[in-house]
Amino acid sequence: MQDQEKWDFFDQGLDLFDEEKYQEALEFFDKALAIDPALENAIAYKSFAITELESLEKSLEYIDSQIKEYPDYGSLYYLKANIISDLEQFKESNKYFEMALKNGFEEEITYYGRAYNYLGLNDCENAVPLFEKHLATNVDDVQSWCELGNCLISLNRFEEAIKCEDRALSMDPDYYLPYSYKGNAWMGLGEDEKALKCFEKALTLNPGDENSIINMEKLKNSN
Repeated sequence: MQDQEKWDFFDQGLDLFDEEKYQEALEFFDKALAIDPALENAIAYKSFAITELESLEKSLEYIDSQIKEYPDYGSLYYLKANIISDLEQFKESNKYFEMALKNGFEEEITYYGRAYNYLGLNDCENAVPLFEKHLATNVDDVQSWCELGNCLISLNRFEEAIKCEDRALSMDPDYYLPYSYKGNAWMGLGEDEKALKCFEKALTLNPGDENSIINMEKLKNSN
């Protein structure tokens, strides 16, 4: 009876969370946890609710308290890794992704977070293979196609980068960022006219795109 009741409370909390009623959702997650303090789903969503109601730092405090209680839960290290990544502590975040894996967490779910951490560390050599693994099973992730292309530009793999940005544009032709990055790739190939057209397109979609503004100035000054 109690097993069903805890899931009923969790499901009600989840519905409220989806409706952005975070305080009410938190109350139901707490009801579920009162029955089963080790319920991983409820722990995770309680941390998400705390983030929405208070801050990432408060959510981190809560996850740390749960790690002390359940040090063998790989999911808790994964949650901590994501929180501290959002706090831009990228190197530390990857340590916790590794701890999640050591505690049996599914590796495939970590590719995205680890890739973005390496991107944040300007370590594109390590970011690229993780983006590729993530995209192998998440082919519609426009942002990751964009950032994979961005990383490839940093590695002077310009033709591959253009293919990534074209892949992103095939899914979202009105997104400015693939045009902006594609302009960088064309610049790397010495195709200034093509680069200029990409930057111009990016700026029609987002007039505040600093990358395009800066590089258009460079192109104009070089001619």
